[in-house]
Amino acid sequence: MPYLLGFLPSQSLVAMGIDDAKVKGIVRLDLAQDPAKPAERTGHLAYVLAGNGIHRALLIGYGPGSQVTPMMDAALEALPGAGIGISEAIRVDDGRYWSYICTDVRCCPPEGVPVDLTSSVPAAAAVVAGMRALPDRAALVATLDPPQDFDQDHAQSITREVCARAKKANREGDDWFGDGVKRVVAALDHVQAGGHLDAETVAWLGLCLTAKPVRDMAMTYVQEYDAETHVRLWTDVVRKVQPAFAAAPATLLAFAAMCRGDGPLAGVALDRALSVNSHYTLALLLVETLMVGLSPSEVLGRDWSQMADNIMAQVRERPSAAWPLLPEGW
Repeated sequence: MPYLLGFLPSQSLVAMGIDDAKVKGIVRLDLAQDPAKPAERTGHLAYVLAGNGIHRALLIGYGPGSQVTPMMDAALEALPGAGIGISEAIRVDDGRYWSYICTDVRCCPPEGVPVDLTSSVPAAAAVVAGMRALPDRAALVATLDPPQDFDQDHAQSITREVCARAKKANREGDDWFGDGVKRVVAALDHVQAGGHLDAETVAWLGLCLTAKPVRDMAMTYVQEYDAETHVRLWTDVVRKVQPAFAAAPATLLAFAAMCRGDGPLAGVALDRALSVNSHYTLALLLVETLMVGLSPSEVLGRDWSQMADNIMAQVRERPSAAWPLLPEGW
């Protein structure tokens, strides 16, 4: 489970949806501190799983029994009530696990069963497959922090130069939309080839993405570049862009993560976007999408070509919509 999530969960209830012996989806909930909340939250969990056609699930609670058991009891009632069978329900804590279903002390003794989270066969197979399990969610959040050798002063200086050039430009005569889209495509090509972005490229992307048509057009390229390329690109931008410009690239990162089924990364990316702008509409929309458990196939299945045509038609009608909107102080 830690390798599927990308980090070792704690104080969590995790539900793995199973279909024909295959993992169909994973949902993680923080343990409810309010005694009145477990039924409400596990009811939503059941709604999300059932809404995605999941008929069987494995439940794992991470943490002490006093915190896991109320949530698990509520889940053991809510999921079957929604037509979802439960293959197993266990609690993991301090290197051991306990089953809420098995009563055979020969395999599930009262003291728990030791479990090796790092050197087991599944863990080894996950590592060989290129998967990783960070120590906790905080470590996943930290993957969006600037690189250790990042020169913040230089990046800030470059960004101010880019903003100054944008202010001096003849907005009426410049093709801000076309230029912004070209920069996005060039960055996707560069990252797909294994490259990383320099400070000026990041600064220009941050600036251009403040225009919603450019940002939305970047989403449509999910049909032309794989989700992994999008994740690498927008992760690089989020790590290097000046914080005031991070909302758009962080939201694009969340979208790309959703397209590859990486809910945990999508969640921390949306947190980053909303920490910059708590009213950022697209980020709030994606939060709602995560909450209802929209599957990657549903996200990828929409008509992105039509969306691109609509965006271009809107820009032709109102070119000013593609002008960059500089954050306060820039």
